[in-house]
Parts: sequence; structure tokens; C-alpha cells
Amino acid sequence: MTEILFIRHGETDYNKKNLYYGHLNPSLNKTGINQLKNTKKKFEEMNERIDIVFSSDLKRCRESLEVLELDENIKKYFSKELRELNFGNIEGKSYNEIGKEFPHYINEMKNNWKYFKAEGGESLNDLQKRIVKKIDKIKEKYQNRKILIVAHAGVIQAVISYYLFNNLDGYWKFKLDNGSITKMVVTDDGFIYFDYINR
Repeated sequence: MTEILFIRHGETDYNKKNLYYGHLNPSLNKTGINQLKNTKKKFEEMNERIDIVFSSDLKRCRESLEVLELDENIKKYFSKELRELNFGNIEGKSYNEIGKEFPHYINEMKNNWKYFKAEGGESLNDLQKRIVKKIDKIKEKYQNRKILIVAHAGVIQAVISYYLFNNLDGYWKFKLDNGSITKMVVTDDGFIYFDYINR
């Protein structure tokens, strides 16, 4: 049995301002640091013994991992493949700003949300393919291990939706708080289920 625990990074000021930001690289704010301190306590209470760690290479995930203060002997890998959705030319903008600057995007963002792609960015469909490819590699290579992945809401939502629905239909059906823990289990015969989501 392989267990994969996903932790969403703590809050940043961009989260607080409700900006679209994927590949931008802000630090955690004070709230974000405190959220991860709480996650650290939860993690210790759960007594999950991690074998290996993968994380998005962006600062908010690296800093979240630092706050968790895991054993320094655990191998940690940082990967661009685990980054949030690339929002292209709407990175760092609010929904209202997008409406003013790119009014032609709004309709597509609502009605074609799985395949909408801002200029220079990627679609949720692209994101899901990228993430699932990475997760499949990890779970094949590290069978019967307990794996921690520190990543972003979009990444974790794409994973849950894929392994539960085999598509993006479940993407918006799960709430993932900053600092929350989600646990996916892969049985020896390859069956996948989620032990819990957003704990």
C-alpha cells in the first residue's frame, strides 16, 4: 500500500487579495506561517512517518515545508511539474481587473473553464495532465512508501478530480484550505481511494 499525503501551502498576500497567480512567487504571510504551524501540530498528532517528500519549487511551498520541520534525513525533491496552473497574461490580476483588461476572457472562463487558456498560460486540462503524469511516476517509483507532496490548491483539486472521476468534473467540488492535509491511498492491486480530504 502506498500513501500520498498532500498539503496545500499556507496563505500569501496574493491569496488574501483574491488574485489569479500561479507561477508568481510570493512568500507566505503571517497567517500562512501560523496555518502551517497548526498543520505541523496536526501532522505530529497523526503520527504519519514520511519516507520521501516532493514539493512545488515555488517559495510558498518551500516555506510551508520549512515550517513543518520534518526530519532533515528525509529526502526532499523540488519540482516545477508540481507548480500551480500558469495563468499567463492574467497572473497577478483580480477578476475585476481581468474583466476590464480582457473582457473577451470572462465568458470563456465561465463556459469553457476546463480548456480556457490565457495567453502564455495553460488550461486546467493541461494542468491535470501535467500533474497526473508526475503523480503516476511518483507512485510507481515509490511503492509501499509514505509520500508527502506540498503543493497548490489547483494541483490537489486536479489530482482528486482525476483519481475520483477520471476527468475534471470534480474539480470545483472540493474545498481545500491553506495548510490542509489530504490523503490518497493506492492499494497493492492499484485501486485508489481518498482516506480524507481537507483535514
